[in-house]
Amino acid sequence: MRKGSFWQILANRNFLKIGSVQIFSLVSAYTLNFILIGRIFGVTHSTVAVSFFLFLYYLPTMILGPFIGVFIDNFNKRKIFVLTNLFQAVIVLAYLGVGEKIWSAYVIVFLYSLGDELFNPAVGAALPALVKKKSWQTANTFFLLTTQSSIMVGSLIGGLALKFFKWVDLTFLLVSLMLFLAVAISLSLPKKPLRGIKKLKIDFSDLSNLGAVLDLPNFWRQVKEGYQFIRNEPFILFPILLLSGLQGLVAMALIILPSLAAMLKINFADSSYLVIIPAILGVVLASFFVNKTVQKVRKNILVLTGLYLAGGSILLLSLLTLFGQHPFIVGLPFFLILGASAVLVLIPLQTLIQEYTPFNVRGRVFSTLNTMINLGTVLPLLVTATLVDIFGVRFILLMAGLFIILLGVFAQKKRAMIIIVDSQEKK
Repeated sequence: MRKGSFWQILANRNFLKIGSVQIFSLVSAYTLNFILIGRIFGVTHSTVAVSFFLFLYYLPTMILGPFIGVFIDNFNKRKIFVLTNLFQAVIVLAYLGVGEKIWSAYVIVFLYSLGDELFNPAVGAALPALVKKKSWQTANTFFLLTTQSSIMVGSLIGGLALKFFKWVDLTFLLVSLMLFLAVAISLSLPKKPLRGIKKLKIDFSDLSNLGAVLDLPNFWRQVKEGYQFIRNEPFILFPILLLSGLQGLVAMALIILPSLAAMLKINFADSSYLVIIPAILGVVLASFFVNKTVQKVRKNILVLTGLYLAGGSILLLSLLTLFGQHPFIVGLPFFLILGASAVLVLIPLQTLIQEYTPFNVRGRVFSTLNTMINLGTVLPLLVTATLVDIFGVRFILLMAGLFIILLGVFAQKKRAMIIIVDSQEKK
């Protein structure tokens, strides 16, 4: 990382605060998902049951996704952070009574996800308001590192809870505490930089008139305005489409994780660190590389390199682990490469979105990104579960590797977009 930018980010207290809030939120989500996926798979021994759980986690996107960005743009994001984390801290406590009744977990995860539907795009929209433009690249690297570290920590906590804790409910209490801490930190964030545009006039004086309560004519105008901006701005549309496809594959990885652990001949609980830690190491190493080379290498080169490395690694992982008595050892370098390739793709694309998104539509842009990511996940969730049960996890890995390589071919054809951006940045 560039030294000056590195220390500027660390000196920015508001960045550290929002980063801490995100860490608590993500660690909570991944801890819960890991424990519940393990519990559901242990009770049902069905990948379909796991996919249905994840489907319900993403379902709020299908209901609220196209509209939630309007609220994020209009209202103070500090309040959104406080209310969503408070809501989730209370909802998590409902898991204490679930036990082996997995159907109750399905209802609770849907309610929990409603908070994430507001929180996640609000964080994306808030980051450029708290960090100077020259530090966005470094800030995105930090956020990616914290995201991946949160996956590791959450999965590790979940794995240890499944393996060693006789009373897993203790973990639910810990998660609730983390979310209450996120509420406390959110309250210390400044109001002014996170203010909304306040063009939406909510009026509760006549609850029988829904149109007046929600200011529907103005609401629909803002929805249309946001989507027209995205459609007409290729530097926003292309990164959103590419990120959506890649993040859908990340969600698929959650479904196949129990089956992948079996393929690698390791315990599912151990996969929380045996698989994820090498990937995190790849993320860390690539993050330093990207920040040193981003001014010298065009963004399209970084993105294409990441896509081809990821696709090739998944293909080789599915084939080479057929040989030998210890397939996990064979897979280790590929997990590291997959982590590194994620950085090469995600950081340049995330920075492009920030650079070309004005303040007044950030909520709608990042809400659309969040919506596209989740919607792009729903179909693979359902299809993957069925295919894993029928053909096995190796078939899914082969298909995923080929898909990413084809995505790289598509991105290479669209390289002019990113090259133009780079040339404009150098002027």
